[in-house]
Amino acid sequence: MSLAISNDARYVAMISSLNNEFIIWDWTAENDEPLFRKELDANPQTFLTFNPENSSELASNSLHEVIFYHFDEKNLTVHIPDLPEKDFNKPIGNFSQTAFKPGSTEALAGSKDGSVTVFDNDGLAENGAYKRVLKLVKLIDDPITVVTNFEDLVAVGSKDGAVRFYDSQLRIKNWYGTFDSGCVDSISFACNDKNSSEGSESAQAIPAESTLTAEPFIVTDFTISTNESIICHVPAKTNKVKKLLQEHDDAVKAIDTHPVSNYIAVGSYCGLLKIWDYIEKSEVNCRAFGLGNEITAISYDKIGEFLAVGFYDGTILILDSTTLETIQGGEFSHAKALITQLAFSHDSIFLAATDLDDTTTLIKRTSDSENEWSYIGRNKAHYKSIVNVIFGIALDSNVPRLLTLGMDRNLVEYDILNSTEDNLIVMSTDKIEQSATPVSCAWYPPINKEHFLLVANSEYKYKLLNATTKRCRKTLLGPTHGSHIQKIVNLGYPEDKHYIAFITEDKIGMTTLPLDGNPHNTTALLAHCDGASNVVACPHSRFLFTVGGKVCRMWEVNPEVLHATAALGGSGLAPFYQLLEGGKEGPLAKEMEEYFYYSQMRSQSVATTEHRKVGQYVALEEVPNIMRALGFYPTELQVQDMINEVKFSQYVDTGKTVSEVDLETLIKLYCNHRPVFGLPLFKVYDAFNTLAGAEGDGRIDRGLLLSLLQNKGEHISEPELAEYLASLLELYGSATNKEDKMSSVPPAEAATTLEKVLPEVIDADMFTGHVLGFMPAAMAE
Repeated sequence: MSLAISNDARYVAMISSLNNEFIIWDWTAENDEPLFRKELDANPQTFLTFNPENSSELASNSLHEVIFYHFDEKNLTVHIPDLPEKDFNKPIGNFSQTAFKPGSTEALAGSKDGSVTVFDNDGLAENGAYKRVLKLVKLIDDPITVVTNFEDLVAVGSKDGAVRFYDSQLRIKNWYGTFDSGCVDSISFACNDKNSSEGSESAQAIPAESTLTAEPFIVTDFTISTNESIICHVPAKTNKVKKLLQEHDDAVKAIDTHPVSNYIAVGSYCGLLKIWDYIEKSEVNCRAFGLGNEITAISYDKIGEFLAVGFYDGTILILDSTTLETIQGGEFSHAKALITQLAFSHDSIFLAATDLDDTTTLIKRTSDSENEWSYIGRNKAHYKSIVNVIFGIALDSNVPRLLTLGMDRNLVEYDILNSTEDNLIVMSTDKIEQSATPVSCAWYPPINKEHFLLVANSEYKYKLLNATTKRCRKTLLGPTHGSHIQKIVNLGYPEDKHYIAFITEDKIGMTTLPLDGNPHNTTALLAHCDGASNVVACPHSRFLFTVGGKVCRMWEVNPEVLHATAALGGSGLAPFYQLLEGGKEGPLAKEMEEYFYYSQMRSQSVATTEHRKVGQYVALEEVPNIMRALGFYPTELQVQDMINEVKFSQYVDTGKTVSEVDLETLIKLYCNHRPVFGLPLFKVYDAFNTLAGAEGDGRIDRGLLLSLLQNKGEHISEPELAEYLASLLELYGSATNKEDKMSSVPPAEAATTLEKVLPEVIDADMFTGHVLGFMPAAMAE
C-alpha cells in the first residue's frame, strides 16, 4: 500500500496493494466517503506523493511507469505518460520515487541507474495531470532511492548512503557524504529555522556550497532512515551523523529473557544484539557485532550473570550480561556450523550448544582467573538435526543432566561429570519414536509423583517419558492448529497452577496441565503471518515473547480465558465424545460400546453355554483387538505403550498394576492414540515408491515384499505372516471358523497358497484394495 497526505493536511490518498485502486479523502469533512476512487490499469504502484505547492495534484510510480493525477470538485484525471525510449536512445524506467520540482510545473522521477526523468506539462493541457517526458538527466552512478524537495532545492538520496542537493536546473549545490548506515530510504527536514542551533554562532559556521562561488549553503537539520533499520540525525552545519535508532533489519531468531530482571535479549542475522526492559518498553543496552556476524542463538545463565551468544559461523561468545562485553576467555570457535541452541545448567556451571552439524558442544565454568570458562568436548551423537538441548537435575541430588533430542528420534544423555577435555561421553541413547519425528521437549512440571520429560512430535501428539528409564508412560492428543508444534515452554504460575505455551508454524498457544488430551484445554491464535520461529517466557510467566521474520512480539498471559474455554467444552467424557465421528450418539460411539461388551464375551469364550457376567471392565489384553476393530491399527510398539500406560497408571501411588480397563478409559485411549488424520493414501504410495527404489515405478516383487515384511521394521515370522495374509484374503472360510482352520494349516501349504493368490508384482493399489480391503476413496478422505 502507498499512502500520502497533502501539505495543507486536508487530503489523504492511498493506492491499495490488493486491487491497485487509487482512493482520496477529504479528511476534514464530516463525510467519511472518499472524494474519488479509481482502479488503475497499470502495474502495482510503489510510491505516492502530493505536489507540495498544489494539493490537487499527485504523482505515483511503479518500476516501469509514472502516473499523474489531478482532481477538482467534480472530476478526477489520471494520466500515464508515454516513455519514448527511442527518442532518448536509452531505456527509461526502474523508477524509485517521484517528486514535484519546486516553483515549476515539472516533476522528477528518480531511477535505479542514477538518472532522473524530467516530466512537464504537455503543451496546452487542461490540467497538470497531462505531462510528457521532457528530458533525462544523469546525476550519479549509484541508484537513486529517494527524491524529495526542500524549498527551492531538490534532495536526492542514493544507495551509497549519501544525500545530495541540487538547484532547479539540477546542478549540484552540496552533498553530505556517506553515513555508513546503508541505503537511504527517506529524508525528512526539520521545521526549525535554517541552520539553527543552540547558542549564537558566527556566519563562518554555515557550510558553503560545492560551487565555484562557494556561497553559504542554507538548509535545516534533517533525518534519514536507511534499509538497515537505522534512523540518523544530520546537523546541517556538520557532517557528524548521530544515530537516533537502530533496529533489526534481518531475520530475528534468537531471544531469551533474564531470569531475574524484566529484560529480554533479542539477536538477529544483522549482528545486532539488544537488551530491552519489557515493562518500561525501553532499550537497556545494545551491541552491534556487524555484518557477517549473524546471531542465531542466545541464552542467559540461571542467575543472569552471563549471556551466551551463538553465531552463524559456529562461534560462541560468553558476555557479561550487564555490559555485553566478552568476558576473558569467553570466545569459543570449536564448532564450524551454525549454532542452533544454547542452554545453561541449573547451577550455571555448564553451557551446552548444538549446531547444524548435529553436534553437541559442552563448555564448563572454571576457577581459573585467566579463563573463566573452558572447553570440555564435542560429540556427534545424532545423525539428523538436533531439535532440543536441555539440562535437568538428577533425582535426589543436585547433579546436572544434559540431554539432546534429535530428528533421528533419539534421546541422548551425556555423562558430563566424567567427560574430559575433547571427550564428551554419551551415557545412553534411546529411540523414543517409531514413525513420528520429535520436534520439541521440556521438563514436565512436578505435578505428579513421577518425574516426566514432555515430548511433542510431528503427528500432533504429546508423550510423557519417564525421566529415568526414558520409556513412554503416556500418549496424549496435542494441539491441531494448522501445523504441528514447533517448540514448547513451561509456564509456572501462582497457586500451583501450571501451563505450557507452544508455537506452531504461525500460531502461539497455551495448554492447561495436567495433560489429558482434552482439546478444549488448549487455545491458540495467530502470532506471525510469515512464520513463528521461537518463543520464550518471562520468569514470572506473565508474558510470552515470540519472534518471526524481523518482528518480536510480546503477549500477556491470561489463564482465565483458557479455563473459560475448557468449561464451555464440557467435563468428563463430553470433550472426548466430540472427537468421535457423530458424537456421543453417533455410530462410532455405539460401535465402541458394542465392542467393549463383546470383548467381555471373548474373554469368557464365545462358544460357552454357561451364564455370562457383564461388568464395567474388560481385560487389558483386549484393548488392541478393540482398537483394530475400530479401524485403528497400532504397531506392536504402540500396543505396548497403550498397555503400559494403563497397567502402570496407579503404580506410583499404590504400588499395584492395573489389569482391567473401563469404557471411559478405553474412549480416552482411542482418542489420544489414534492417528489425528488417519492414513492418507499418498503415504501408502510413498512407502511403495521408497521400497521399490528409483527404477521400481512403485511396483515391488512379491518375494521382496514378503521378505521386507518379515525382516524390516517390526519383524513378523513366516508362520505369522502366512496367518495374517490368509486371514485378510479369507483363504480358509468365513470369520466364524477360519481361526481354527488356519491354526491347523502347515506353513509350507500356507506359503504355497499365498503364491497362488498374490501376483508376482504388487503395487500400492493392489495391496490396499485386494490385500487390506481398503477403499482408496475412503483413505483419500
